[in-house]
Amino acid sequence: MDKTILYITDNTLDETLAKKCREVLLREAGDIPIISISQKPIDLGTNICLGEIGRSWMSLYKQQLAGLKEAKTKYISIAEHDCLYTREHFEWMPPKDDVFYYNQNCWFVQWGGNHPELNGMYSTYWEERYALSQLVCNRELYIKAIEERIYMFKNGLKAITNAGEPGVCKELGKVYKLAISGSSAHLSGYMERHLSKFNAETFKTINPNLDIRHKTNFTGPKRGKNRTYKLPYWGKFNEIMK
Repeated sequence: MDKTILYITDNTLDETLAKKCREVLLREAGDIPIISISQKPIDLGTNICLGEIGRSWMSLYKQQLAGLKEAKTKYISIAEHDCLYTREHFEWMPPKDDVFYYNQNCWFVQWGGNHPELNGMYSTYWEERYALSQLVCNRELYIKAIEERIYMFKNGLKAITNAGEPGVCKELGKVYKLAISGSSAHLSGYMERHLSKFNAETFKTINPNLDIRHKTNFTGPKRGKNRTYKLPYWGKFNEIMK
């Protein structure tokens, strides 16, 4: 299969949970190669350790780009350190090379945080959700998108806030501050007029992936209204964690 899994971690996840996610990842990936991009050395696939570069959109871009450059396959799947994936998800291949694809069959699962009474509860949104953790796409396409974002920031705040430069305006100064701040605020609303227009589509596997919502998620707590404590393929989450 012409695909590589890029496992991204900032090494802040509780080790018990991180170990379980890596265990399931190895099981479900099968023969698909894994490149792990971390901030501390880990024993998973081919490891690239960038050192402790912090937790921000900019560090996320840098980690992804390092993995994309190391991979040699035509396609990649993103795997985040706090998600559980099915083999079906990893075996799904994009039908087009100029589109970013996002799996819509992904459920949140509550584990820890401020509501321990909800531990093990699955939930999902009704509307479409374009989550990085569910991305499958052409590798070269993603390199282009990531390099474009990093290029906007690489010369720092002063350079990109010069409104006299073609294609650049002062609102990008706010984006730069957000990108390096550690904030999980979405940047696309500020940058959309300055980025190439890429297409995004969705797909849906039969069995769901799991996005674990714990107390240290970069994007904060999330719970949907459609709730259950048992899902096909996974069963009860409490049993998974035993």
